[in-house]
Amino acid sequence: WVESTAGEVPAALRATRRGRRMPMSRSVVVALWGNGAIRVLTGFLTLFVAFVIKQTDAEPTQQLLLIGIVGAAAGVGSFAGNGAGSRPRALSGVVVLWCVGAAVVVAVVAAAVPGIATAAVVGLVGAAASALAKVSLDAVIQRDLPEESRASAFGRSETVLQLAWVTGGAL
Repeated sequence: WVESTAGEVPAALRATRRGRRMPMSRSVVVALWGNGAIRVLTGFLTLFVAFVIKQTDAEPTQQLLLIGIVGAAAGVGSFAGNGAGSRPRALSGVVVLWCVGAAVVVAVVAAAVPGIATAAVVGLVGAAASALAKVSLDAVIQRDLPEESRASAFGRSETVLQLAWVTGGAL
């Protein structure tokens, strides 16, 4: 406690007691799970595309070109997702669920229709969904959690998302 003088109200230096975490709201949990699902998909696709292209009979320069096409599409998707997320509108868990739905649909289409064009579309949509869902998760955390627990929530969410990406890559 800070010492009070002349009628001042004592103030605590810490907002919460050590060891106690604020529970996350349902919308934060849904947004985190949705982001995790998309990160598993993007982690899987990152390494799977490289593996599949390596198995083709193409020359090394052609393989590099094919990986570059998918990578460029993913870069455009990431840029588009971040751009859409920066628009002044209500980002929420519903946006995350739409992103998960789009990623699942495009992954199912890619399983049915092979080819580099399909892989590029998956890279584009997957990266856009990942970026937009991440911006939505950040907005939900800022909106739903009190200020004293936001830093902890951001740290925990980044850890979960990194582990999800690595799990997808391991698959």
